[in-house]
Amino acid sequence: MKSVAFLLCLLVATGAGAAEPSGNDRGTTPEYRIREVRFAGDLAFDTDALKEVLKELKVRRWIPGVWTRRPRYDARALDADLARLRSFYLSNGYFDARVGIGDVTFDGREATITLDVQSGPKFRARPVHIEGLVNERERIVTGPNGDFPVHHLCKCLLDAKRIAEARGGIDFAAKLAISEANGSAPGSEGNWVDVTAQVRTGSPYVVGRISFSGHHRFNDSTLRRAMALQERTLFDVGKLRRSLARLNRSGLLEPIAADDVEIQRNPADLTADLAISLRERPRRQWSLSGPFVVTPFTGSLQATISSRLPPWGRAVFEASTYYVTFSLIGLPNPLVRLLPFGSRPRLSPLLVLERPYLPGQALFSGFALSPTRPARTMLTSYVVTHLSPGALASDTSVPSTLLVPVQTFHASVDGERPSVGFLICEPPEPRLRWLRRGAAYAADLALGAFRPF
Repeated sequence: MKSVAFLLCLLVATGAGAAEPSGNDRGTTPEYRIREVRFAGDLAFDTDALKEVLKELKVRRWIPGVWTRRPRYDARALDADLARLRSFYLSNGYFDARVGIGDVTFDGREATITLDVQSGPKFRARPVHIEGLVNERERIVTGPNGDFPVHHLCKCLLDAKRIAEARGGIDFAAKLAISEANGSAPGSEGNWVDVTAQVRTGSPYVVGRISFSGHHRFNDSTLRRAMALQERTLFDVGKLRRSLARLNRSGLLEPIAADDVEIQRNPADLTADLAISLRERPRRQWSLSGPFVVTPFTGSLQATISSRLPPWGRAVFEASTYYVTFSLIGLPNPLVRLLPFGSRPRLSPLLVLERPYLPGQALFSGFALSPTRPARTMLTSYVVTHLSPGALASDTSVPSTLLVPVQTFHASVDGERPSVGFLICEPPEPRLRWLRRGAAYAADLALGAFRPF
Protein backbone atom coordinates (compact mmCIF):
# COMPACT_ATOMS: atom_id res chain seq x y z
CA MET A 1 0.00 0.00 0.00
CA LYS A 2 2.83 2.42 0.80
CA SER A 3 4.43 1.90 -2.60
CA VAL A 4 1.10 2.59 -4.37
CA ALA A 5 0.62 5.74 -2.30
CA PHE A 6 4.12 6.93 -3.14
CA LEU A 7 3.56 6.30 -6.85
CA LEU A 8 0.25 8.15 -6.82
CA CYS A 9 1.65 11.21 -5.07
CA LEU A 10 4.45 11.43 -7.64
CA LEU A 11 1.96 11.39 -10.50
CA VAL A 12 -0.59 13.85 -9.08
CA ALA A 13 -1.05 16.44 -11.79
CA THR A 14 -2.90 19.18 -9.91
CA GLY A 15 -3.71 20.15 -6.36
CA ALA A 16 -2.04 22.22 -3.71
CA GLY A 17 0.58 20.79 -1.42
CA ALA A 18 -0.42 19.79 2.10
CA ALA A 19 0.29 22.37 4.77
CA GLU A 20 2.36 21.04 7.62
CA PRO A 21 3.09 22.66 10.97
CA SER A 22 6.18 24.79 10.95
CA GLY A 23 9.26 23.61 12.77
CA ASN A 24 12.91 24.48 13.09
CA ASP A 25 13.91 21.10 11.74
CA ARG A 26 11.95 18.51 9.81
CA GLY A 27 13.34 15.82 12.07
CA THR A 28 11.93 17.60 15.15
CA THR A 29 8.40 18.03 13.79
CA PRO A 30 6.04 16.05 16.04
CA GLU A 31 3.84 13.30 14.66
CA TYR A 32 0.20 14.22 14.12
CA ARG A 33 -2.79 11.93 13.84
CA ILE A 34 -5.86 12.63 11.72
CA ARG A 35 -8.95 13.27 13.78
CA GLU A 36 -11.38 13.78 10.89
CA VAL A 37 -11.59 14.39 7.16
CA ARG A 38 -14.31 16.82 6.11
CA PHE A 39 -15.65 17.83 2.69
CA ALA A 40 -16.80 21.25 1.53
CA GLY A 41 -18.15 22.63 -1.74
CA ASP A 42 -20.32 21.12 -4.44
CA LEU A 43 -19.92 17.40 -3.68
CA ALA A 44 -22.62 15.67 -5.81
CA PHE A 45 -22.16 12.63 -3.50
CA ASP A 46 -22.77 11.89 0.15
CA THR A 47 -19.80 12.41 2.44
CA ASP A 48 -20.00 8.76 3.49
CA ALA A 49 -19.47 7.68 -0.12
CA LEU A 50 -16.48 10.00 -0.44
CA LYS A 51 -14.94 8.74 2.79
CA GLU A 52 -15.11 5.20 1.44
CA VAL A 53 -12.82 6.29 -1.41
CA LEU A 54 -10.09 7.29 1.06
CA LYS A 55 -7.43 4.70 1.82
CA GLU A 56 -4.54 6.47 3.55
CA LEU A 57 -6.53 9.08 5.49
CA LYS A 58 -9.53 7.00 6.47
CA VAL A 59 -10.30 6.96 10.20
CA ARG A 60 -11.40 3.45 11.12
CA ARG A 61 -13.57 2.96 14.18
CA TRP A 62 -13.29 -0.74 14.93
CA ILE A 63 -15.14 -0.36 18.25
CA PRO A 64 -16.79 3.12 18.47
CA GLY A 65 -15.63 4.95 21.55
CA VAL A 66 -13.17 2.24 22.49
CA TRP A 67 -10.88 1.38 19.57
CA THR A 68 -10.34 3.93 16.79
CA ARG A 69 -7.46 3.82 14.33
CA ARG A 70 -6.32 7.29 13.39
CA PRO A 71 -3.82 7.37 10.51
CA ARG A 72 -0.69 9.48 10.68
CA TYR A 73 -0.82 12.87 9.00
CA ASP A 74 1.45 12.66 5.99
CA ALA A 75 1.64 14.92 2.93
CA ARG A 76 2.31 12.03 0.53
CA ALA A 77 -0.68 10.05 1.85
CA LEU A 78 -2.84 13.16 1.48
CA ASP A 79 -1.77 13.61 -2.16
CA ALA A 80 -2.45 9.93 -2.85
CA ASP A 81 -6.03 10.16 -1.54
CA LEU A 82 -6.59 13.39 -3.48
CA ALA A 83 -5.67 11.44 -6.62
CA ARG A 84 -8.13 8.70 -5.64
CA LEU A 85 -10.93 11.24 -5.16
CA ARG A 86 -10.23 12.80 -8.56
CA SER A 87 -10.29 9.34 -10.12
CA PHE A 88 -13.62 8.65 -8.39
CA TYR A 89 -15.20 11.74 -9.94
CA LEU A 90 -13.70 11.00 -13.35
CA SER A 91 -15.04 7.45 -13.28
CA ASN A 92 -18.53 8.80 -12.58
CA GLY A 93 -18.53 11.23 -15.51
CA TYR A 94 -17.51 14.42 -13.66
CA PHE A 95 -14.68 15.30 -16.00
CA ASP A 96 -14.48 18.91 -14.80
CA ALA A 97 -14.30 18.04 -11.11
CA ARG A 98 -11.72 19.84 -8.98
CA VAL A 99 -10.50 18.38 -5.69
CA GLY A 100 -8.02 20.17 -3.46
CA ILE A 101 -7.07 20.97 0.10
CA GLY A 102 -9.37 23.52 1.69
CA ASP A 103 -7.91 23.76 5.18
CA VAL A 104 -5.80 21.83 7.68
CA THR A 105 -6.17 22.68 11.38
CA PHE A 106 -4.20 21.25 14.27
CA ASP A 107 -5.39 20.73 17.82
CA GLY A 108 -2.72 19.27 20.04
CA ARG A 109 -1.40 16.21 18.24
CA GLU A 110 -4.50 15.80 16.04
CA ALA A 111 -5.23 17.25 12.60
CA THR A 112 -8.57 17.97 10.93
CA ILE A 113 -8.44 18.09 7.13
CA THR A 114 -11.06 19.84 5.01
CA LEU A 115 -11.08 18.94 1.32
CA ASP A 116 -12.64 21.36 -1.13
CA VAL A 117 -14.60 19.71 -3.96
CA GLN A 118 -16.19 21.33 -6.98
CA SER A 119 -17.82 18.48 -8.88
CA GLY A 120 -19.01 20.49 -11.88
CA PRO A 121 -21.55 19.06 -14.34
CA LYS A 122 -21.91 15.38 -15.07
CA PHE A 123 -21.16 14.42 -18.66
CA ARG A 124 -22.50 11.62 -20.77
CA ALA A 125 -20.03 9.65 -22.84
CA ARG A 126 -20.50 8.29 -26.30
CA PRO A 127 -18.99 4.86 -27.08
CA VAL A 128 -15.36 4.86 -25.97
CA HIS A 129 -12.80 3.99 -28.66
CA ILE A 130 -9.66 2.13 -27.54
CA GLU A 131 -6.79 2.48 -29.99
CA GLY A 132 -3.46 0.62 -30.07
CA LEU A 133 -4.49 -2.77 -28.68
CA VAL A 134 -2.34 -5.74 -29.62
CA ASN A 135 -3.78 -7.69 -32.60
CA GLU A 136 -6.75 -5.32 -32.73
CA ARG A 137 -7.13 -2.14 -34.72
CA GLU A 138 -9.71 -0.69 -32.34
CA ARG A 139 -12.19 -1.71 -29.67
CA ILE A 140 -15.35 0.11 -28.65
CA VAL A 141 -16.89 -0.07 -25.17
CA THR A 142 -20.21 1.47 -24.22
CA GLY A 143 -22.19 2.18 -21.08
CA PRO A 144 -25.94 2.23 -20.48
CA ASN A 145 -27.73 5.56 -21.00
CA GLY A 146 -24.48 7.35 -21.75
CA ASP A 147 -22.77 6.44 -18.47
CA PHE A 148 -18.99 6.41 -18.63
CA PRO A 149 -18.11 2.65 -18.93
CA VAL A 150 -15.24 2.82 -16.46
CA HIS A 151 -15.34 -0.84 -15.35
CA HIS A 152 -15.36 -2.25 -18.87
CA LEU A 153 -12.72 0.25 -19.96
CA CYS A 154 -10.40 -0.56 -17.05
CA LYS A 155 -10.82 -4.27 -17.68
CA CYS A 156 -9.76 -3.84 -21.31
CA LEU A 157 -6.77 -1.68 -20.36
CA LEU A 158 -5.63 -4.03 -17.59
CA ASP A 159 -5.93 -7.02 -19.94
CA ALA A 160 -3.91 -5.15 -22.57
CA LYS A 161 -1.30 -4.28 -19.93
CA ARG A 162 -1.04 -7.90 -18.79
CA ILE A 163 -0.61 -9.16 -22.38
CA ALA A 164 1.97 -6.50 -23.21
CA GLU A 165 3.99 -7.13 -20.05
CA ALA A 166 4.01 -10.87 -20.69
CA ARG A 167 5.58 -10.11 -24.08
CA GLY A 168 8.31 -7.89 -22.69
CA GLY A 169 6.51 -4.55 -23.01
CA ILE A 170 7.70 -2.94 -19.79
CA ASP A 171 6.91 0.57 -21.11
CA PHE A 172 3.16 0.01 -21.41
CA ALA A 173 1.17 3.25 -21.12
CA ALA A 174 -2.39 4.39 -21.71
CA LYS A 175 -4.12 7.77 -21.72
CA LEU A 176 -7.61 9.18 -22.18
CA ALA A 177 -8.55 12.13 -24.36
CA ILE A 178 -11.92 13.79 -23.78
CA SER A 179 -13.37 16.12 -26.39
CA GLU A 180 -16.67 17.86 -26.93
CA ALA A 181 -19.14 15.85 -28.93
CA ASN A 182 -20.34 17.33 -32.22
CA GLY A 183 -23.99 17.75 -31.36
CA SER A 184 -26.00 15.99 -28.73
CA ALA A 185 -27.31 12.48 -28.91
CA PRO A 186 -30.72 12.27 -30.53
CA GLY A 187 -33.65 12.09 -28.14
CA SER A 188 -31.61 12.85 -25.01
CA GLU A 189 -30.52 15.74 -22.84
CA GLY A 190 -27.31 16.63 -21.08
CA ASN A 191 -23.68 17.28 -21.89
CA TRP A 192 -22.12 14.70 -24.19
CA VAL A 193 -18.42 14.06 -24.80
CA ASP A 194 -16.28 11.79 -26.94
CA VAL A 195 -13.72 9.68 -25.11
CA THR A 196 -10.75 8.04 -26.80
CA ALA A 197 -8.29 5.72 -25.05
CA GLN A 198 -4.85 5.37 -26.59
CA VAL A 199 -2.62 2.41 -25.69
CA ARG A 200 1.14 2.25 -26.23
CA THR A 201 2.69 -1.16 -25.63
CA GLY A 202 6.32 -0.28 -26.34
CA SER A 203 9.08 -2.51 -27.68
CA PRO A 204 9.65 -5.96 -26.13
CA TYR A 205 12.66 -6.11 -23.80
CA VAL A 206 14.87 -9.02 -22.79
CA VAL A 207 16.26 -9.45 -19.29
CA GLY A 208 19.93 -8.48 -19.17
CA ARG A 209 21.70 -8.76 -15.84
CA ILE A 210 19.93 -9.51 -12.54
CA SER A 211 21.90 -8.24 -9.56
CA PHE A 212 21.24 -8.23 -5.82
CA SER A 213 22.57 -5.85 -3.17
CA GLY A 214 22.30 -5.56 0.60
CA HIS A 215 22.82 -9.25 1.40
CA HIS A 216 25.96 -10.41 3.17
CA ARG A 217 25.21 -13.93 4.40
CA PHE A 218 23.51 -15.51 1.41
CA ASN A 219 24.94 -16.57 -1.92
CA ASP A 220 23.47 -15.17 -5.11
CA SER A 221 22.71 -18.72 -6.23
CA THR A 222 20.21 -19.16 -3.37
CA LEU A 223 18.39 -15.99 -4.38
CA ARG A 224 18.44 -16.81 -8.09
CA ARG A 225 16.82 -20.21 -7.49
CA ALA A 226 13.81 -18.39 -6.06
CA MET A 227 13.47 -16.15 -9.12
CA ALA A 228 10.82 -17.02 -11.70
CA LEU A 229 12.34 -14.39 -14.02
CA GLN A 230 15.68 -15.46 -15.47
CA GLU A 231 18.38 -13.71 -17.46
CA ARG A 232 18.31 -13.73 -21.27
CA THR A 233 14.57 -14.36 -21.31
CA LEU A 234 11.68 -12.09 -22.26
CA PHE A 235 11.10 -9.49 -19.55
CA ASP A 236 7.80 -10.77 -18.17
CA VAL A 237 6.62 -8.31 -15.49
CA GLY A 238 4.24 -10.94 -14.10
CA LYS A 239 7.19 -13.26 -13.50
CA LEU A 240 9.01 -10.40 -11.79
CA ARG A 241 6.12 -9.97 -9.35
CA ARG A 242 6.06 -13.72 -8.74
CA SER A 243 9.81 -13.65 -8.12
CA LEU A 244 9.44 -10.96 -5.46
CA ALA A 245 6.63 -12.94 -3.82
CA ARG A 246 8.83 -16.05 -3.71
CA LEU A 247 11.74 -14.13 -2.20
CA ASN A 248 9.41 -12.75 0.47
CA ARG A 249 8.09 -16.25 1.13
CA SER A 250 11.58 -17.58 1.89
CA GLY A 251 11.60 -15.87 5.29
CA LEU A 252 15.29 -14.95 4.98
CA LEU A 253 14.73 -11.30 4.00
CA GLU A 254 12.71 -8.32 5.04
CA PRO A 255 9.68 -7.80 2.77
CA ILE A 256 10.66 -6.58 -0.70
CA ALA A 257 8.47 -3.87 -2.24
CA ALA A 258 8.31 -2.41 -5.74
CA ASP A 259 10.42 0.53 -4.59
CA ASP A 260 13.30 -1.90 -3.93
CA VAL A 261 13.51 -2.86 -7.62
CA GLU A 262 15.33 -0.71 -10.18
CA ILE A 263 14.97 -1.40 -13.89
CA GLN A 264 17.74 0.00 -16.08
CA ARG A 265 16.72 0.06 -19.75
CA ASN A 266 19.16 -0.24 -22.64
CA PRO A 267 17.16 0.95 -25.68
CA ALA A 268 20.04 0.26 -28.07
CA ASP A 269 19.83 -3.53 -27.70
CA LEU A 270 16.37 -3.68 -26.04
CA THR A 271 17.67 -5.25 -22.83
CA ALA A 272 16.81 -4.29 -19.27
CA ASP A 273 19.01 -4.88 -16.24
CA LEU A 274 17.38 -5.59 -12.90
CA ALA A 275 18.82 -4.39 -9.57
CA ILE A 276 17.07 -5.62 -6.40
CA SER A 277 17.88 -4.10 -3.01
CA LEU A 278 17.59 -6.56 -0.11
CA ARG A 279 17.58 -6.33 3.67
CA GLU A 280 18.40 -9.42 5.67
CA ARG A 281 16.36 -10.38 8.67
CA PRO A 282 18.05 -10.40 12.10
CA ARG A 283 20.34 -13.36 12.63
CA ARG A 284 18.84 -14.21 16.02
CA GLN A 285 15.16 -14.47 16.84
CA TRP A 286 13.19 -15.44 19.92
CA SER A 287 9.56 -16.10 20.66
CA LEU A 288 7.18 -17.06 23.44
CA SER A 289 4.08 -18.91 22.30
CA GLY A 290 1.27 -20.96 23.75
CA PRO A 291 -2.26 -20.64 25.16
CA PHE A 292 -3.26 -17.77 27.43
CA VAL A 293 -4.33 -20.27 30.09
CA VAL A 294 -2.51 -23.58 30.34
CA THR A 295 -4.81 -26.58 30.80
CA PRO A 296 -4.54 -30.26 29.91
CA PHE A 297 -6.57 -29.49 26.78
CA THR A 298 -4.70 -26.46 25.49
CA GLY A 299 -1.08 -27.43 25.93
CA SER A 300 1.73 -25.45 27.53
CA LEU A 301 3.93 -22.46 26.92
CA GLN A 302 7.01 -22.66 24.72
CA ALA A 303 10.03 -20.36 24.71
CA THR A 304 12.24 -20.49 21.63
CA ILE A 305 15.48 -18.85 20.63
CA SER A 306 17.01 -19.44 17.20
CA SER A 307 20.17 -18.30 15.48
CA ARG A 308 21.18 -18.52 11.84
CA LEU A 309 24.51 -20.18 11.11
CA PRO A 310 27.49 -18.26 9.65
CA PRO A 311 27.84 -17.85 5.86
CA TRP A 312 29.66 -21.08 5.04
CA GLY A 313 29.22 -23.55 2.20
CA ARG A 314 27.11 -23.48 -0.93
CA ALA A 315 23.92 -24.96 -2.41
CA VAL A 316 22.15 -27.33 0.00
CA PHE A 317 25.08 -27.02 2.41
CA GLU A 318 24.88 -23.22 2.61
CA ALA A 319 24.99 -22.81 6.39
CA SER A 320 23.41 -19.33 6.43
CA THR A 321 20.09 -20.88 5.34
CA TYR A 322 20.02 -23.08 8.46
CA TYR A 323 18.82 -22.24 11.94
CA VAL A 324 19.86 -23.73 15.26
CA THR A 325 16.86 -23.56 17.56
CA PHE A 326 16.72 -24.22 21.28
CA SER A 327 13.31 -24.36 22.90
CA LEU A 328 11.80 -25.13 26.28
CA ILE A 329 8.33 -26.66 26.15
CA GLY A 330 6.19 -26.75 29.26
CA LEU A 331 6.97 -23.43 30.90
CA PRO A 332 4.71 -22.87 33.94
CA ASN A 333 2.03 -20.25 33.48
CA PRO A 334 1.24 -18.09 36.59
CA LEU A 335 -2.48 -18.28 35.79
CA VAL A 336 -2.43 -22.03 36.33
CA ARG A 337 -2.38 -21.56 40.07
CA LEU A 338 -5.78 -19.85 39.90
CA LEU A 339 -7.42 -22.81 38.16
CA PRO A 340 -8.40 -25.97 40.03
CA PHE A 341 -8.06 -28.09 36.86
CA GLY A 342 -4.77 -26.58 35.70
CA SER A 343 -1.73 -28.72 35.33
CA ARG A 344 1.93 -27.91 35.70
CA PRO A 345 3.75 -29.27 32.70
CA ARG A 346 7.29 -30.51 33.00
CA LEU A 347 10.06 -28.75 31.15
CA SER A 348 11.16 -30.46 27.97
CA PRO A 349 14.27 -29.01 26.25
CA LEU A 350 14.63 -29.43 22.51
CA LEU A 351 17.58 -28.72 20.19
CA VAL A 352 16.80 -28.57 16.45
CA LEU A 353 18.78 -27.88 13.29
CA GLU A 354 16.29 -26.74 10.67
CA ARG A 355 16.23 -25.36 7.17
CA PRO A 356 13.00 -23.48 6.41
CA TYR A 357 11.12 -23.98 3.18
CA LEU A 358 12.90 -22.18 0.33
CA PRO A 359 11.17 -21.59 -3.03
CA GLY A 360 13.22 -23.15 -5.79
CA GLN A 361 14.74 -25.71 -3.42
CA ALA A 362 11.63 -27.56 -2.30
CA LEU A 363 13.13 -31.03 -1.93
CA PHE A 364 16.18 -29.81 -0.05
CA SER A 365 14.48 -27.46 2.41
CA GLY A 366 11.66 -27.50 4.93
CA PHE A 367 13.20 -30.15 7.20
CA ALA A 368 14.30 -30.25 10.84
CA LEU A 369 16.83 -32.53 12.53
CA SER A 370 17.03 -33.24 16.25
CA PRO A 371 19.13 -35.80 18.16
CA THR A 372 16.30 -36.34 20.66
CA ARG A 373 13.55 -37.10 18.13
CA PRO A 374 13.06 -40.33 16.17
CA ALA A 375 13.32 -40.49 12.39
CA ARG A 376 9.54 -40.93 12.02
CA THR A 377 8.94 -37.65 13.83
CA MET A 378 11.40 -35.75 11.63
CA LEU A 379 9.85 -37.26 8.48
CA THR A 380 6.40 -36.18 9.68
CA SER A 381 7.71 -32.64 10.19
CA TYR A 382 9.09 -32.62 6.63
CA VAL A 383 5.76 -33.76 5.12
CA VAL A 384 3.68 -31.31 7.17
CA THR A 385 5.93 -28.41 6.19
CA HIS A 386 5.57 -29.19 2.49
CA LEU A 387 1.79 -29.51 2.81
CA SER A 388 1.43 -26.15 4.56
CA PRO A 389 -0.34 -23.28 2.74
CA GLY A 390 2.96 -21.37 2.49
CA ALA A 391 4.64 -24.16 0.55
CA LEU A 392 1.60 -24.80 -1.66
CA ALA A 393 0.86 -21.12 -2.27
CA SER A 394 0.20 -20.28 -5.89
CA ASP A 395 2.71 -18.20 -7.79
CA THR A 396 -0.07 -16.36 -9.62
CA SER A 397 0.85 -12.69 -9.67
CA VAL A 398 -1.56 -9.86 -8.95
CA PRO A 399 -1.59 -7.18 -11.67
CA SER A 400 -0.43 -3.77 -10.54
CA THR A 401 -2.56 -0.64 -10.48
CA LEU A 402 -2.75 1.25 -13.77
CA LEU A 403 -2.70 5.06 -13.74
CA VAL A 404 -4.28 6.55 -16.87
CA PRO A 405 -3.76 10.30 -17.40
CA VAL A 406 -6.90 12.12 -18.56
CA GLN A 407 -6.78 15.14 -20.85
CA THR A 408 -9.79 17.43 -20.81
CA PHE A 409 -11.33 19.14 -23.81
CA HIS A 410 -10.74 22.62 -22.35
CA ALA A 411 -7.83 24.01 -24.36
CA SER A 412 -5.41 26.51 -22.84
CA VAL A 413 -4.10 29.68 -24.50
CA ASP A 414 -1.41 27.81 -26.42
CA GLY A 415 -3.91 25.22 -27.60
CA GLU A 416 -2.70 22.42 -25.33
CA ARG A 417 -5.21 20.37 -23.39
CA PRO A 418 -3.95 20.01 -19.81
CA SER A 419 -4.32 16.86 -17.78
CA VAL A 420 -7.02 16.96 -15.11
CA GLY A 421 -5.83 13.95 -13.18
CA PHE A 422 -5.56 10.20 -13.43
CA LEU A 423 -8.10 7.46 -13.82
CA ILE A 424 -6.97 4.74 -11.40
CA CYS A 425 -7.74 1.27 -12.69
CA GLU A 426 -7.53 -1.22 -9.83
CA PRO A 427 -7.20 -4.92 -10.65
CA PRO A 428 -10.25 -6.93 -9.53
CA GLU A 429 -9.96 -8.86 -6.31
CA PRO A 430 -9.59 -12.63 -6.68
CA ARG A 431 -12.82 -14.57 -6.49
CA LEU A 432 -13.75 -15.92 -3.08
CA ARG A 433 -10.76 -14.11 -1.56
CA TRP A 434 -12.03 -14.26 2.01
CA LEU A 435 -13.03 -17.90 1.63
CA ARG A 436 -9.60 -18.82 0.30
CA ARG A 437 -7.86 -16.95 3.08
CA GLY A 438 -10.04 -18.59 5.70
CA ALA A 439 -9.39 -22.00 4.19
CA ALA A 440 -5.63 -21.32 4.30
CA TYR A 441 -5.81 -20.39 7.97
CA ALA A 442 -7.92 -23.45 8.76
CA ALA A 443 -5.49 -25.71 6.90
CA ASP A 444 -2.56 -24.19 8.75
CA LEU A 445 -4.25 -24.78 12.11
CA ALA A 446 -5.16 -28.35 11.17
CA LEU A 447 -1.62 -29.15 10.04
CA GLY A 448 -0.27 -27.50 13.17
CA ALA A 449 -1.90 -30.21 15.26
CA PHE A 450 0.30 -32.78 13.51
CA ARG A 451 3.48 -30.72 13.57
CA PRO A 452 5.90 -32.52 15.92
CA PHE A 453 8.21 -29.53 16.48
